[in-house]
Parts: sequence; C-alpha cells; structure tokens
Amino acid sequence: MNPISIIFSLLGVLFLVFVVRLLSFSSFGTSSPWWVYFLYLAILFSGIMFVYSWMEDRRKVEREIEEEGKLLLQTYKKNRQISRDEKIGKTDSHTPDEILENKWKGYSL
Repeated sequence: MNPISIIFSLLGVLFLVFVVRLLSFSSFGTSSPWWVYFLYLAILFSGIMFVYSWMEDRRKVEREIEEEGKLLLQTYKKNRQISRDEKIGKTDSHTPDEILENKWKGYSL
C-alpha cells in the first residue's frame, strides 16, 4: 500500500473521530434535525471523492508519461539501428529514399 494513501486514510479516520466527538458534544442537550447529519456526511463524502479523483488523475498522467517515454525510446532505437545499418553499409534492406525519409521523420514534431 502506498504511504500517501495510508496517511490520507489516517487523516480521514482522525477527521471522522473529531466530527463524531463534535456532534456528540453539540447535541448533548438538544436534538439536531436529521438534515444536519446528512450535510456532515455529504461534506465528508465530497472530501473523500476529491482525494480519490485527484489520485486517479495522478495515476492517469503517470501512465501517459510512461507511454510517451516508451514511444520515444522505440523511435530512438529505430533511428539508432538505421544509423548503424548505414555505417555498416546495409543499405540493401532500405532504398536511399527510405533512409532519407526515416532521417526526416526523426526531426518531425
């Protein structure tokens, strides 16, 4: 389990304990309407969903960066192999036009 998720879980539990204690002290002599408790639960649920969506977005960005890195590495290896083939003289597998085209593909954005 991720240390950050453990910390968030502990903070959530502490917050919940604090809210329960606060409600028990404030409603000692009076009875609160039911919608007040519903409001507290809605605020708590909103906070939990915010943290969940924030962590999910972070995971998504990390996956996208990983995929871009793999694509960049594949392109680099392909261009490196083409340049090795040119140094060795293996131009029989590629025509000069294909070699030139592959060189220019490396410069495109």
